[in-house]
This record gives sequence, structure tokens and C-alpha cells, in this order.
Amino acid sequence: MPNSLENILDRLRTSNSIEEGERNELLQELSLLQTEMEETDFKLKRIQKDKSIAVKILEASIGDLERNQFELKQLNQQLSRQKEELKLQKQIIEGNSKTLQKSLEKLELSYNELEQFSYIASHDLKSPLRTISSFAQLLKNRYYQVLDGEARDFIDFIVGGVSQMNDVINGLLQYSRIEHDNKIMAYCDLNEVLEIVKANLKMEIEENHAEIQSVSLPLIYCNKIAIIQLFQNLIHNAIKFKSDLPPVIKLSYQYLEAEHQWEFRVADNGVGISQEFQKKAFLPFQRLSTKRTPGLGIGLAISFKVVKIHNGHIRYESNAESGTTFIFTIAAPEQS
Repeated sequence: MPNSLENILDRLRTSNSIEEGERNELLQELSLLQTEMEETDFKLKRIQKDKSIAVKILEASIGDLERNQFELKQLNQQLSRQKEELKLQKQIIEGNSKTLQKSLEKLELSYNELEQFSYIASHDLKSPLRTISSFAQLLKNRYYQVLDGEARDFIDFIVGGVSQMNDVINGLLQYSRIEHDNKIMAYCDLNEVLEIVKANLKMEIEENHAEIQSVSLPLIYCNKIAIIQLFQNLIHNAIKFKSDLPPVIKLSYQYLEAEHQWEFRVADNGVGISQEFQKKAFLPFQRLSTKRTPGLGIGLAISFKVVKIHNGHIRYESNAESGTTFIFTIAAPEQS
């Protein structure tokens, strides 16, 4: 409160020249004025204080904005660098993808050429092999009795080797022919396929007292000849590698809707196959049994190839106690 107003009040209180009523009235008005001035002074101080706080807040906000702007600028620069790096990586990936695609095309071409060569070479080898076989058999028929024991052994080795080579060539032709027959696709009743397989293996089934159990099988889109070969190879293997018990082969299936595939299982009660042969088992001319059983080790390789051309996969689960279960898939055609 200004000193001048306080002085006026003091003088009014001590003055004798003013009547008491008028003096009291003046004192009352001056007191009201004093109160208003004190309130105004308080408001001014409050405003100044608030202004100071507002200025500080504004200065802090401006500082934060400047820092945020600087950080945003740095972030934009970082994003720009990352964008350039991603662009460069995309170019590298696209380049690698093209290189990989070319490599896959070259590999596919090489594979097809190898398949073609295998087919042609196997086919062309049959003619000279027949010549060797004919002359070896003629030599055996005419001179076998007049030759000594060592010479007879030599002839037997030649005849046996020619027979074995002929089996190998037939196996190669059979393996190569699967790829060439791939275009013959149609809907096929697998129950009919199973009956054909049973007829083809009639002698083996009867000699080994084998039992084939199957649910009603579906109609699928496939290469019928190749599928017959697939089921025949797996059932024949189950009979050939039997345990001491009569072979029991069980066929079942399910439709895998998420994968859009048929899954089939061919389970036996045979001697089983070690899990370590999971990859080797499906390679050509791989014999997994130590027993002296006939065959070239081509059956599972052909089965693998049949499944492959039907866009499926094949594997097995096995142990010595419960035998082997081959599990394979056949892709179902896309629904239009």
C-alpha cells in the first residue's frame, strides 16, 4: 500500500478541523479504498508471479520443442539411412534371388538331362547286353561239359554278371520312365488300384500267407500307373522284409484340409528300418538290409519319385517291435 494513503488516514484520525461524522465517513471510504488497493496489489503480484511461471513454462516448452525438433531431424536422417540400406539390401536380395533362380533352372535342366541320359543309356545298353548274354549262354550250352572247373566258373560268372546287369538296366529304365509318364493324370479309384496290386503280387501274398487290411480308399487325381507302382512297391517291401510272423499290411488315409493333401499310411509288422536311413532309404540302389534278399534297392527310390511328381512327401516310422509305417502325401487338385 502506498505511504501517501497511510499518511492521509493518520492525518484524518488526528485532525480537529473536520467534524467527527464527516471524518468517520471519510475514514470508512478510505478504508474501503485501502482494501481495494491491497486486493489489487495482491492480484498484480499474483499476475506477475503467474506470468513468471508461464514464461518459464513457455521457455521450457520452447526448449523441449527445439530438442524434439533436433531429435526428429536426427531420426529422419537415421530413417533415410535405413531406407537406403533397405533399398540396397533389397537390390542384393533381388540379385541373389535371380542368381538362385538361374541356378535352380540350370540344376533342373541338368537333372532332366541326367534323367534323359539315364533313360537313353539304359535303353541302348540292352542291345549289346543281349548279345553278350546270347553268346555266353551259347558258350555254356555247347562247351560247358568239355571245359574244366575253372573255365565253367568263368562262364557262370559271365552269365550271372549279365543277368545282374540286365536287372540293373531294367531298374534304371523303370526309375526313369516314372518321370516320362508324369503327364498321364486322371481321377483314379484307389480301391481298384489295390485290387490290381493284389493280383500282381498274388504269388508273394499266398507264399508268405500275407494279409492286407484296408479301409475303403478314396478317389484321387493321379497318374494311375505310377500310383499302382507306389502301392505295389510298399506292399512288396512289407512282404519281403517280414518278421517271423505272417505279414500283416494295413492301409489307411486321411484328408489334410489345411495342406490340401491326402495322407496315406502303409503299416506292416516286419523287421523294421533304422531311423538313420531316413534319407538314404529313398536313394536308388541302396540296400538297407544285411539279409541276402533279392532286389536292387530301387523300389523305395521309385516310390519317392512317384510321390514327388504328385507334389507330396514320403517318410517312414519304424522299430523292431512294431514294424514299419510308410507315410506319404498326394496333393489334391486346386478347386476352381
